[in-house]
Amino acid sequence: MKPARSLLFLVALFVAGLCLGPTHTLADELPKDTNKIKSLTPEQARRLVTENKGNMLSLNGLTTLDAEIAKALAEFKGVVLTLNGLTTLDADTAKTLAEFKVLGLTLNGLTTLDADTAKTLVEFKSNLLSLDGLTTLDADTAKALAEFKGQNLTLNGLTTLDAETANALVAAQKWDGQLWGLTAFDSPDSIAIAQALASRRGRLALPNLKKISPKTLTALIEKRDVEIPLIETLELIPEPDGSANDDFVIPEWLEEREAKRRERDRRRERDRLKSPFRAEPG
Repeated sequence: MKPARSLLFLVALFVAGLCLGPTHTLADELPKDTNKIKSLTPEQARRLVTENKGNMLSLNGLTTLDAEIAKALAEFKGVVLTLNGLTTLDADTAKTLAEFKVLGLTLNGLTTLDADTAKTLVEFKSNLLSLDGLTTLDADTAKALAEFKGQNLTLNGLTTLDAETANALVAAQKWDGQLWGLTAFDSPDSIAIAQALASRRGRLALPNLKKISPKTLTALIEKRDVEIPLIETLELIPEPDGSANDDFVIPEWLEEREAKRRERDRRRERDRLKSPFRAEPG
């Protein structure tokens, strides 16, 4: 076939393709990296869950999700669905999410959650519901979360609590008890907050605690198995309620526990330095 005729032939095929139209338009094509997906139609969502049968489906690029799209995603048969790009959630969408059959659902982009939405969301009955983006909770929402029907609820982003919310939270049996984001007890009701947290049955961990007053610390360690940094690393601040400061005297049982911990940390550091797999600086 001569070059001119070949060119005419290709042009004809191209025009025919435009007239007939492709099976999927360019707009229907989705990135291979599902975290780059910014929006979905119901048809795209259905196709996505059909084509992704692995352990995890990550859609962290989605910033909004309506009930119809959520219903389509509910057909996903994998283990974990991550929707960490969502910053808001309404009750209708939460109701659909609660019906998901995945073992884990992460919504770590949510920075706020109202009580009505929480009441619907806690019907999720699987292994993990992660809400680590929430920095604050009101008491009503905490009471709603206490009814979580699954196995493990995480709230590692909380940076502040009031006494009423803390009392509601400790009633949440499925909460994992970790407060990675709480670094200071500096509100006037700090002692009451510490007393509430100390009443929790089960694990209570505040691994990043930095500032606390003597009276608040005394209230907190009423729970003897509370996990906090070494006392010597904490900054003891004035009582937030304005009352007179007391000297903090470390109890003998805590002093013994911390001595064992320091020795354990030294032993781990020695083992790390001896390890042939230790990464070299730089």
